[in-house]
Amino acid sequence: MSSMEKEQILKINKRSFITVCVILVSFMVLAYALTFFLGKGEYITVGENLVYQELPGKGYSFLSFITAPFRLLGSADGISVIVIALFMLILAGSFNIMHETGGITSIIGYLIKRFRNNKFKLMYIVILSFMLFGALFGIFEESVTLLPIIIMLALSLGWDTFTGLGMCLLAAGFGFSTAITNPFSIGLGAAKMGISPTTNIWYRIIIFILMYLFLCLFMRIHVKRIEKDPKSSPTYESDEARREKLKQFSLDYDRKTLKVYSLFFLAVLIAIAASSTISVLSSYSIPIIALTFLVGIMVSGACLRIPFKKLMKMFASGVAGMSPAIIMLMLAGSIKFIMDDAKIMATLIEATANAFKSQSPLLGVLFIYLLVLVIQFFIGSASAKVILIIPIISVLASEIGITKNLALLAFVFADGYTDLIYPTNPVLLIALGMASFNYGKWIKKTWILQAIILIVTVGFLILGYYINY
Repeated sequence: MSSMEKEQILKINKRSFITVCVILVSFMVLAYALTFFLGKGEYITVGENLVYQELPGKGYSFLSFITAPFRLLGSADGISVIVIALFMLILAGSFNIMHETGGITSIIGYLIKRFRNNKFKLMYIVILSFMLFGALFGIFEESVTLLPIIIMLALSLGWDTFTGLGMCLLAAGFGFSTAITNPFSIGLGAAKMGISPTTNIWYRIIIFILMYLFLCLFMRIHVKRIEKDPKSSPTYESDEARREKLKQFSLDYDRKTLKVYSLFFLAVLIAIAASSTISVLSSYSIPIIALTFLVGIMVSGACLRIPFKKLMKMFASGVAGMSPAIIMLMLAGSIKFIMDDAKIMATLIEATANAFKSQSPLLGVLFIYLLVLVIQFFIGSASAKVILIIPIISVLASEIGITKNLALLAFVFADGYTDLIYPTNPVLLIALGMASFNYGKWIKKTWILQAIILIVTVGFLILGYYINY
């Protein structure tokens, strides 16, 4: 077995882990400090409306602060943290088995032979696939399942780790953010507002097409730059070492291994599609996909005649490499937990909402965008924000004179694109950890992209207002 096969494909880079933990702890401290400046409050249901109610007192005990990551696990949000942690560990173990049994090199070898003379066509197809999954089915977290293969594919084509992240993570995030029928934002949000999710869907389709072309252009510019000057890549040195290991492998893939793992991924894609489109299963999408991975990888190993004991050893090795992700998840979840536990989250939302109730319609929709951008930093889940914020946005839309469709579009933009930059989003942190891509480098590489997105999405909202979307 070669050194490449022994190396775990999914693992959290030590330097990235420390950097991310420092950032998350800093935001925990900020949330703790806010408890002494913001009054306590909560939203209560009166009839069909959410009404803000002030509560006495300020502050938060230091003991509560330092125990927040552990108490989080016993809360409603803790269930999500545990589920995502188990999902990532199963993912890591499964990919390690696939890696050590030659599955990944077989898939990459096939794709390179198939698209050897048209690399950019392959890149555009991959980006479109991930964007459609996000826009139609609301898939973002699940995209991480394919990230290791996409990164290795990018390296095999002579590109870099960021290209792999762009083709997979950025594409999934762009798709989720330019939602067409995304059940978690458009679906739930429209239902909560009492409007049809297909009303004026044409505008969202146009936005999707334009954002797809924009991302393809962004990635093409990046790829052309590193092809001209490889050292301009933010991961040039580490990618060179990875490419040297990839050169040890022939492009002559093993057909049996390719067939086994192609069927494996077909089963995973079916599970993703089913859990995203069948309403009964939608709440259990991550556990269903995790179970599909666990069962599928064991069946694949058996088909390749790998002894069960050896399979479990490979699986355990992959799990060990991903285990630091649990700490990252706990710290990220603790920021919102502290604000909820200290009863200041509702106060923050109410204060922001009151700031623009008397604004003009055009300024009003931009303030709704700003409101969700702020709340998104603390509450990453789209479905959680739908329950908490959509009723408030719905009332504000009526008060300031804009359509509920436009207010929902502002919500979708703010909810999605920030997943690709906010350090409180655990999926982003874990994906960067998997890729051994430092968060600071990610910000440096994508901040201009995010700034352009902000300007473009504001433009879409302004245009939407004038065409009465």
